[in-house]
Amino acid sequence: MKPWVAVALLLAGGGSAAAQTVEITPVIGYRFGGSFGIADAPAALEVKDSGAFGVHLGVKVAEDGEIEALFARQNTRLDAGGFFTSEPVFDIALDTYQLGGSYFFGEEKARIRPYISLGLGVTRFVPAPADLEAETRFSASIAGGVRAYVARNFGFRLEVRGFFTVLDSDSAIFCDSGAGCIVRTTGSELSQGEIRAGLIFRF
Repeated sequence: MKPWVAVALLLAGGGSAAAQTVEITPVIGYRFGGSFGIADAPAALEVKDSGAFGVHLGVKVAEDGEIEALFARQNTRLDAGGFFTSEPVFDIALDTYQLGGSYFFGEEKARIRPYISLGLGVTRFVPAPADLEAETRFSASIAGGVRAYVARNFGFRLEVRGFFTVLDSDSAIFCDSGAGCIVRTTGSELSQGEIRAGLIFRF
């Protein structure tokens, strides 16, 4: 079976309940990239590269796949200007909630198993200034990585994941009921990458 077909079936909930095991994986990482295009402005608002953290909950439903829920957070800030002349605008948190699936390569009992993953859900932009409204947008992610099991119930996870958040072109975000909106976007998505690692606890 092709990997992408298998992941799609996992998202649909296919699989054998008899094969189920559960994995909980706290992760930490470093996220980079992403900007908001601003209408009538020469420079974009850049999402500052920073650390990130999260947790994965996976349920094995087949020999080569699992259904997975994930939460990820990046605490960062928006910067205006160029690479050497950027000015901080305000702090912001990006909270991502997604449901997806993973397809594994190799033998089921192998200690090292490469995999690919897909996720669909939402990302919530939470600005630090209390007077600015939070924004929630549809998001997706794609990942590739490896899981290494050093014991039956414990292992390590290393992956690279891309996060893609949909933005409505020419829409206003980060609004204050009294002062108006700070950003009017021109792009259609916010694209970011993250290198991440975690500890696997399997039950």
